[in-house]
Amino acid sequence: MYSPTTKNMKKPSPLVKPNDWFTELIAWADKNNLSHASFPRDKEPLLALTELCLIGCELTELPKAIGHLSQLTMLNLNNNHLSEIPESIGNLQQLTKLYLTGSQLKQLPKSIGQLSQLTELLLGRNQLMALPESMCQLNKLSVLSLWRNEFKEIPKIIANFRELTELHLGWNELTVVPEFIGDLKQLDELSLGCNKLTEIPAFIGNLNKLTSLSLWQNQLTELPESIGDLKQLHYLMLSENQLQQLPLSVAKLTQLKMLSLTDNVINVLPEGLSHLQSVTEFG
Repeated sequence: MYSPTTKNMKKPSPLVKPNDWFTELIAWADKNNLSHASFPRDKEPLLALTELCLIGCELTELPKAIGHLSQLTMLNLNNNHLSEIPESIGNLQQLTKLYLTGSQLKQLPKSIGQLSQLTELLLGRNQLMALPESMCQLNKLSVLSLWRNEFKEIPKIIANFRELTELHLGWNELTVVPEFIGDLKQLDELSLGCNKLTEIPAFIGNLNKLTSLSLWQNQLTELPESIGDLKQLHYLMLSENQLQQLPLSVAKLTQLKMLSLTDNVINVLPEGLSHLQSVTEFG
């Protein structure tokens, strides 16, 4: 008759007390001196939270138990010191807005792809170099902010976000604008300032809903004629480049309220663009 030894017997799984997650959250809130108004200490109002705003609370970690706050539609953790986000964030499937600007994130959890209701994702001022492939499921994203990170190329996963109206990629190390950007035809704002771009491809003209295009502080020497197809454009920011002239198609941009040309080689508008003098900024 077989008699299992202590070595090969399975240890029983420790029982998880139903309130362990609640205890974890309260201990975390107390440790970080979160106010009772922003983070209730009673279970019922805590579970009922739909918005949690913890801006600038000097948080260094987010507990796994945060995933139990399943009614949240908005989670604002801007300006903290978070170095990682737990996988349990994927349980917050009612989230439409997730704000993580100004932390120390180097990567995102794969489970972020489960937040299929997200419309706004703010990730500026972190240390990200890539986005997880799982994010391809976030097809409701309208606003994506990735400014001041460490991207050397625009993540290909962004090609899936066909509902984007705002894309912010300034202050990275981008050298090329990939072709799929021309397919994001719902874009209203595109920010690519403070990168290492040497040219803007002609397909930029496909983005005919743009009202704001920021290309300042790059290495541009010219613009494509197709820039004139952006007839809804209100703001065209081109300062701190190496532009010697503008395409005459810019004359078609009759909705312009600001044309910034500070710190370029060009210092006067050509005769065909003289009507834009009142909205043009030179330096």
